[in-house]
Amino acid sequence: MRLDVAEYLDQYEISDVAYAVIYVDSEGFRRYRVVEPPLNEEEARLLASLKNAVQNVGEVKNGVLRLARERREEYLEELVKRAAREFKIKVEERMWRKFMYYLRRDLLGYGVLDPLVRDPYIEDIHVDGPGAVYIWHSKWESLKTDISLSAEDLDGFVSKFSSLVGKSVSYADPILEGMLPEGFRVELAVPPVSPKGPTFVIRKYFVVPITLIDMVKMGTISSDAVAYLWLMLDYGRNIVIVGPTGAGKTTLLNALLYLVRPEAKILTIEDTREINIVHEHWQALVTRPSRSEGVREVSAFDLLAVAMRSRPDYVVVGEVRGEEAYVLFQAFGSGHSGATTIHAETIEDAVRRLLTRPMNVPPMLVGLAHIFIRIMRVKVGNQIVRRVVEIAENMGVSRGGRPRLHYVYRWNPERDKMEQVEESRHLETISRTRFVPLDQLKRELERRRELISLMVERGFSTPYVVAKIFTMYHLDPDRALEAVRMGKI
Repeated sequence: MRLDVAEYLDQYEISDVAYAVIYVDSEGFRRYRVVEPPLNEEEARLLASLKNAVQNVGEVKNGVLRLARERREEYLEELVKRAAREFKIKVEERMWRKFMYYLRRDLLGYGVLDPLVRDPYIEDIHVDGPGAVYIWHSKWESLKTDISLSAEDLDGFVSKFSSLVGKSVSYADPILEGMLPEGFRVELAVPPVSPKGPTFVIRKYFVVPITLIDMVKMGTISSDAVAYLWLMLDYGRNIVIVGPTGAGKTTLLNALLYLVRPEAKILTIEDTREINIVHEHWQALVTRPSRSEGVREVSAFDLLAVAMRSRPDYVVVGEVRGEEAYVLFQAFGSGHSGATTIHAETIEDAVRRLLTRPMNVPPMLVGLAHIFIRIMRVKVGNQIVRRVVEIAENMGVSRGGRPRLHYVYRWNPERDKMEQVEESRHLETISRTRFVPLDQLKRELERRRELISLMVERGFSTPYVVAKIFTMYHLDPDRALEAVRMGKI
């Protein structure tokens, strides 16, 4: 298939028969195209007949084929064969694989958008009304795709998403928010709030979480910094992750929670479920907006008030935006440990947001955000990557409202490496308040640093293996270190 291409930038497989091409078009713009198995006129006509036959034989509602969640692809194949027999549609063997791709795409997936949903490098899919579809690509950032949707296509997606999420959308209630079966978040709006027609965004996140070991391998953070943050969490230091949209704040927060000791109770509060950890003693709470009378809105503020009565060891708020920040810092002040993220370009901007409306955290309590981590998307060579660029210890807020920050780690852009720039002052504070010799804390930090480095070296990075090793370490550090060193997990 020929494209109007000035330059090819990238190409990779999405499935066994479809692949993605990133290219520069003749006007100089970067574009994204899905290349799928080609169909001639006769094949397209035959496929349409087969698709209609399957929909007549199977149960289809709002464009969604009703099949059991288990073995859906196998059931679909059986249904296709039955439909072909009953409607006497002859499909040659050479066409079968190609036809099954399109039937899976359209009946089990998301039609022309399905390859975008399956592409592991695509983080967001943006549909702004009839016309072109845009994506956010982890390597190439914002790209216009070669997919164009009509008003009729959009109405079909509205019905499909409503059916999948289990919520209706209408003139009276024109906004839909929910989770798709894959765990991805969809935000959809229809007229009158969206005058151009239905618009939606699919926000993807990693169903199999990225661990800190993965992040060390990718260069996002260093083994030294992971060991430091692990020790800080163990000694009740509160962590705030700072960064702009799409920087990877929630992904980093999720990865940090794997460091929490296994017996601790973790309570998480989010607007939409994104945190995904393997701790058994984990209570996940989700806010509920209300757009109709008789349905009470449940905010992060409400959930935090409930959370404080359930005696959690760690309180985690997916992102602080408003008055819930005040309650969270009150929880920090009452002895609970925790973590959160905040949208800001710099740590100083984050502190200013905490101090002013609508958060209004008192300056005395802002000091309870012991550690700030700043993560960003940066350019390394020709690639856009995520890097933790600063880790700073918060030493309190001055009378003028400026944070007194002590930077412990900084990313060196020339070497593309995170480097320690100062000794930790919190280690001294922990030593003094917890009556633990400073030398002992430093030895423990070095032992954890060795463990993380060995896990990276041995490739022990999957969520359950990481959780198992950290659990072993909490029970018997030397045994865990030796097991990783020997590769016997």
